[in-house]
Amino acid sequence: MDCSKSKLQKQFYLCCLIVFFTRLPSAIADNTVNNPLIRLDHQLFDTIYDADHIGTVPHQLVTGITHFGDPKAVMAISALLMAYGSPEQKETGKLLTTSFALSGLSAWGAKQIINRRRPLDKLEKDTPAFPSGHTTLAFATATIFSDRYPKLKIPFYCGAGLVAFSRIYLGRHYPLDTLAGSVVGTVSAHVVLKYRRPVLGWEF
Repeated sequence: MDCSKSKLQKQFYLCCLIVFFTRLPSAIADNTVNNPLIRLDHQLFDTIYDADHIGTVPHQLVTGITHFGDPKAVMAISALLMAYGSPEQKETGKLLTTSFALSGLSAWGAKQIINRRRPLDKLEKDTPAFPSGHTTLAFATATIFSDRYPKLKIPFYCGAGLVAFSRIYLGRHYPLDTLAGSVVGTVSAHVVLKYRRPVLGWEF
């Protein structure tokens, strides 16, 4: 049963990767409202984002939530675990640091290749949007923590989902950016977990 479940998971991740690397980038690169997928993406963004929210209590709360996907926050957690944690927590810190590097580089590379403009970036002065870096790191972190502390799997992924939602609510990303980020982060973390033995053998 476990073998069958593992095989299904691998097939799911493979399908996600195929979609991400073949279908989505071409649609995103097009980025015109004539594309049905992009049109839906823009409509969902317009539904969630509202400039009138700025300065309100919900906006401030969501601004706080979005920082959980910030690279500095993730690295701080990793550093604390490796510096002051128990042997098990130090292993978690190693896995988290490695997944941070892999998922971050993957997201950065995709951003440079696809170069999608952010929703409110009319002058093209901001960094590229696709995929969402905060969402990528949030899901990579949730996947590592879920493996190490399986009883808290649902809260971890709910937290990552809130980070993804916050990126749209704050006007920083379209929904497809966060969807791609969740895939990149989750898959990157699973790659790290698959090769955890050599990762945990590294000294850093």
